[in-house]
Amino acid sequence: MSPEGMDRRSYLEHKFGGRAGAVKAYNPVVYHAQAAGLEINFEAIKKTPNTLNAHRLIHWSDAEGWQNAMIDALFEAYFLKGCDLNDPEDLCEIAQSVGLEKALIKRLFATDNDLAYIAECDKKARKMGISAVPTFVVSGQHVVQGAQSEDFWSNVIKEISNNLYKAGPP
Repeated sequence: MSPEGMDRRSYLEHKFGGRAGAVKAYNPVVYHAQAAGLEINFEAIKKTPNTLNAHRLIHWSDAEGWQNAMIDALFEAYFLKGCDLNDPEDLCEIAQSVGLEKALIKRLFATDNDLAYIAECDKKARKMGISAVPTFVVSGQHVVQGAQSEDFWSNVIKEISNNLYKAGPP
């Protein structure tokens, strides 16, 4: 993604081969979100951001024990409010909303000290085959991309448990 991001409609139509492809790809998302009681405000999302700064913020929040809250706040900011997840000002506000010091986050965004680390994490993820959100890495070995049903995850947990049981104690 370019540093400034891209118009959301253009991005989706390019990614999915036109308007019909984008609609087809997003219909299941809308259906499952509604079935789960999740609100998504697609009309508010004007831009698909470059998420480098959001990933930096997630990294920093982990050091303070706020990573899960940060990820939740980022999803809410993007999918409900349409915030630009590359804009340092928006991200500073989001950081403050979960308990991080806004002035510190602003100072961190003014540096590039962690860019190589984030790039290395991205490279490692891509090497593992991660190319979608959400993606789950199970037992450090299996990559599962996309939203999955409860039945799917129940079966994964049962299979891992059975394999561990069969393997016996270490």
